[in-house]
Amino acid sequence: MASAVSKALINARQKCLSEEEAYWDPKPDFSRPISARNEAAALSWLLDHQAVVCRGGAADVAELHALCADYCTRLGALAPPEQQRQQGVEAEAEAGAQGEGEEPSSSGRTFEEASAEAALQRWCTDKGLKAMGSPALFAAAAPAAVAPAAVAGGGAGSGEAATRAPPLRGLRADTGVGPGDVVLHVPVELLMSYETAKESDLGKVLTALPLGLGDDSVALIWTCVERREPEAPAAAWWASLPQRFSTVLSASDADVDAALAGSPLAAEAGQARRHLAEAFAASQPAFESLLKAYPDYFQPHWFSWESYLWAAELWYSYGIQVQVAAGDIRTCLVPYLGLMNHHPLPHVVHFSKVDPASRGLRVRAFRPCARGRQLFLSYGPYPNSKLLLFYGFALPDNPVDEVELGELKMPSGPSGTDRRALLAAAGTSLEGHRLRLPPPGAAASACVSPSLLAAARVLAASTDQLRGLKALPPAQLKARLTAPLQTAAQDGASKEGAAATTLDAAALALLQKRVGELLAPAAACAARLRECGGHAPAIAAAAAEEQQRSTLQHFAGIYISGVVGILEAAQRYLQSLQPAASAATAAAST
Repeated sequence: MASAVSKALINARQKCLSEEEAYWDPKPDFSRPISARNEAAALSWLLDHQAVVCRGGAADVAELHALCADYCTRLGALAPPEQQRQQGVEAEAEAGAQGEGEEPSSSGRTFEEASAEAALQRWCTDKGLKAMGSPALFAAAAPAAVAPAAVAGGGAGSGEAATRAPPLRGLRADTGVGPGDVVLHVPVELLMSYETAKESDLGKVLTALPLGLGDDSVALIWTCVERREPEAPAAAWWASLPQRFSTVLSASDADVDAALAGSPLAAEAGQARRHLAEAFAASQPAFESLLKAYPDYFQPHWFSWESYLWAAELWYSYGIQVQVAAGDIRTCLVPYLGLMNHHPLPHVVHFSKVDPASRGLRVRAFRPCARGRQLFLSYGPYPNSKLLLFYGFALPDNPVDEVELGELKMPSGPSGTDRRALLAAAGTSLEGHRLRLPPPGAAASACVSPSLLAAARVLAASTDQLRGLKALPPAQLKARLTAPLQTAAQDGASKEGAAATTLDAAALALLQKRVGELLAPAAACAARLRECGGHAPAIAAAAAEEQQRSTLQHFAGIYISGVVGILEAAQRYLQSLQPAASAATAAAST
């Protein structure tokens, strides 16, 4: 018989199911983990309600904490990410810890007292921050220069030596962290939001200008100025931020084209970059007004394109949605929280609500972390396309990676009204569809969602097939449209069964065509990056521009490798159905 905690976990998984997870499996088996994100959210919810969940006392608490400790293993990881042995700063960290009489640590190196990170920690602590972790340097998990192993067609056994990446800063646990521990408590006074910018002296000047500036524009202009102000209240935080963000948004047009041309991300990246350029142009009157009114204070380079891009990248990569009060959700920059790095198997997932009692953002861990190990959070269940575009990196074997198919095309002719009605009845549309790699243990068909199958069937249906679908009762219609593809007619199948098989063959052809349209240019992009990989300069010796180009190429290689892998998996699955589809089509025509 399942325990009370096990039953509560099943209920929590259902409660925490996201639209994204329901897209892939509308009726999941809640007796097992649904995804890394869902399991983390469910465990976090149980810890938040531990007093109710663990009514059985210490035994229930122990069972819940054991589930939290076993999270990574149950999700298929050989070890938690913070325990996986790294190189680079590791040996130095161990030697340094031993030299200071501390326990050896294989996961980071402490910053010097004179560093910007140490100054940030002192400033935040003075402002009331309570933290179970300190800034530290960690070895990067992947090289920051393109190597054949980083792109499609490469591999760990390729024999190519990758250039070592520079260490990354992160947050290291100062003491052992247990499930439910608050690793950070950030006072609301440290949060910086659009409202912070609007309520500042500069914000009041900007909003008074008859320019119709939006809140985001005011925040970006405020950021351009505030980071340059030596007496800014958060000067220690501004000084700790990177001098440049290596995202797609700030790369040159030539570098973006070299890295992404032919990829599904190319169009989205171009659109995002054009949007920023238009926003920058719209802010020019504000820049000119400030420079004219206060020529002895404001400097022209504060309002350069590079400065504006930096501000935009900061808000994109560091900004989070925070519920500061009931019904009041704001985009906020949170000093110190930004030190935590992203991982699909994090320690923290829920950190976006201000606790009204303590007036602070309570960042609670749902799984344990040993002293001296890196603490991870989740930026969100983001595919590599979003991570690369807005955060400047991509993850090998990203478990939530996907390839967007773009808007599907409605066939021309008078049948459009009927097709749209059927799409609505099936709960699907022409937009938002994507492909993925089947999760471990799942069937090959899991690369295609039921929603996409429904859309493909509706779009591929002939006039007679549309008429037959319209005649079905709603429940039967949805079940028919979302069922797995069946392109082989069963012996003794009815006329309706044969017609369904013929429809599936047409839907299969539609999907194959779309996958092929994406795969060919993506494979060419991967080949181009693979060819560039052997000529990447050493990061340590590269100029800033060359380093950004090399970093972009490296992570673009990881991204496009994932794209090609997903499309090839979908192609293999669809091709496996092709012989049966051809036979079904031939049988239907006789």
